[in-house]
This record gives sequence, structure tokens and C-alpha cells, in this order.
Amino acid sequence: MDAPDLPAGIMPDYRREIPAELLARQGSWVWHELVQPGVIRHLAADGSELLTVRILLPPNGLLSASTLRDLARWVREYALTGRRTSRQGFEFVGVRPAKLEKFLAELQAAGFPAGGTGNSLHQVKCCTSFIHCQNAAVDAPSIAQAITDYFYQDFLQQELPAPLKISIGGCPNQCGGGVEADIGILGLYDAVPEVDEARFLAANIDIGLLVSWCPTGAIRPRQTEKGTLVTIDVDRCVRCTSCVQVAPEGISLKKKSYVAIAAGGHGGNSCKGPEMAAIVFPRVPARPLDYSAIIDRIEVIINYWRRAGKPGERLAGFIERTGWSDFLATIGAGPLEELVDKRVPQTSIRRDLHFRY
Repeated sequence: MDAPDLPAGIMPDYRREIPAELLARQGSWVWHELVQPGVIRHLAADGSELLTVRILLPPNGLLSASTLRDLARWVREYALTGRRTSRQGFEFVGVRPAKLEKFLAELQAAGFPAGGTGNSLHQVKCCTSFIHCQNAAVDAPSIAQAITDYFYQDFLQQELPAPLKISIGGCPNQCGGGVEADIGILGLYDAVPEVDEARFLAANIDIGLLVSWCPTGAIRPRQTEKGTLVTIDVDRCVRCTSCVQVAPEGISLKKKSYVAIAAGGHGGNSCKGPEMAAIVFPRVPARPLDYSAIIDRIEVIINYWRRAGKPGERLAGFIERTGWSDFLATIGAGPLEELVDKRVPQTSIRRDLHFRY
């Protein structure tokens, strides 16, 4: 393919990562179908085909140098190229059909099973949390690990009514995308940040930066005889810890935390388009290494949908058809909690599905 390079200084040209055999068929694909869990066949206009194998990666897609070398070796031996998926899994693109069965067996033996396609549990997506983030309220990767282990068979089989995507955000900033998944786990802090007035004044904090850093407009400056302080609106604060990062000398947050479980989110553009999830279980304990309270509630949701959902019906569509009242009553949840504050329209406009106003 003769084409000019992408402008320098933006990012590497992706075409340099794709073998000529695959580039030659770029733009010619007309259909794809599921061969078996984790294996997708892509069909081109000229009748040629290509196989993709999707595997399960560790939570958050965290990979050691050793694992990266294994992935590279498998690409060289069995496929044309590889890619990380948007849900933190991995796909081998252009797998040679004659080597498919041997490849799948080798992946399984190495602990990287193929699956997560079609009507199955897809890779559980999560943020990095405590590994290298200062905002984390809960340990999202370990929760993702526990959920995946418990529902492992649903990753290997395509027997759910429709695809199931579970995402976990370790704090209210929701980098893990919990608000846009079929089932979302939202890490939350129990307390609102507290202002230590003496330390705040002594630190000579940039008030303008602090106020602008709050995603919900919960921080307001106030004048006192000693200088400018700030007030935190408890009703608007989502405990994202942004203010603590800007002014750690004068604002602190008690680290007691829990999770909320949301349902009915949808990030794709099919049906009615993207939809925000709604909190169905607002305060669920998140005790490290004992996430049974979270798993039990997720299982209730999945089992109801598995039992009564129609073929091809995502969880959001299922809830819409059955009605929120019946859905909440069946799963044993209380009144619905919205994720969006609609009291002040001019500050509630959302440009995307991130958890901010």
C-alpha cells in the first residue's frame, strides 16, 4: 500500500505494526462470525478469511516482561500480529488455521484461555487502583480477579442471553468505566474531605487551581479575617479526592471505603445508544480477599437475566423490558440511585460517560 506517512510528532504510524499480508486486505472485510468461544473468523470480499483468537489477561492487563515475551513468541509462531483490546484482553490476529488447535492447547496450558467473545462474560475491565494510583478507594484488580475466578465458566462458554461486560472503577473518577458497563463496581469513600483551616492557610494554596480542579463544583472559596479558606459542599462532593491531590497540606480524607454496584450501563451505539448505569446496591463491603458480598449480589443480577433474558438482549434492554421496579424487587435491591445530579442543568452537562458533572 503506497500511502504517505502520518504526520510526525503525533504518534507512530500504526501501519508499521501490521504485516503486509494483513495490510493488503485492509478495508475489504465484509463479515465476521464466531467459530467457538474465543475464536472469530473474519471474511473478506474476495472470499479469503482470517482467524482471531482472544485470550484472558490478568486484571488491568498488567503484564510482566516474561509474559510480554510469551505473547510476542506466540504472535511470531501462530499469528500475523497482536493487539490489546479495549477491555484489557489480548487478541492474536491472523492465526493460521492449521495451527489453531495446537495454539489453543498451548494457551490453555500456559494459563491464558481463549474466550470472552459473543454471549459470554468478556474480560472484566478495571483501573489500576493501588498499584500506581493515589486516588483509589478499593483495590479494583483484586476484585476483578475474584469476579473472574467465580464466573470463569461464563468466560469460556457463550450461553448467556447476550454479551456481559463488568467494569470496576477503584474511585469515583471511574477510569475503570464502571458507569458504562452492564454491571459496574464503583469504589467510594465513606467520608467527605475535611479542611484543616490552620494548615490550609499556612500552606498558601492556589485557591483558583483548587476550585477549578473539583469536577462537581463542590468547592467554594470564602473570606475570613485570617485569609481565604474553602468550603466543601457535602451534597455535591463525590469524594473523588481531586482536592486532596491539589492541597494535601490542608485537605485530608479518611480512607474508609466501600463499593456501590450499578447495573444497566451500555457504552456502545446500538439500540438506544450509550446509557449510564444506575446504582442498585449502594453500600457493599469491599474487604480485601473476601469479596463475597460483591460476588453474591452480582450473581443475583446475572442469574435473573440468565433465566428471563431474551436471546440477544443486553442487561440494559432486559431491565427496560421488565421495568426497574420488578428488576429491583427480584434482585432484592432498594430504591434506585441515579449517578447524575440533575438539580443544576448548566453544571450537569455530560460530554462523555465519565463520573463527573
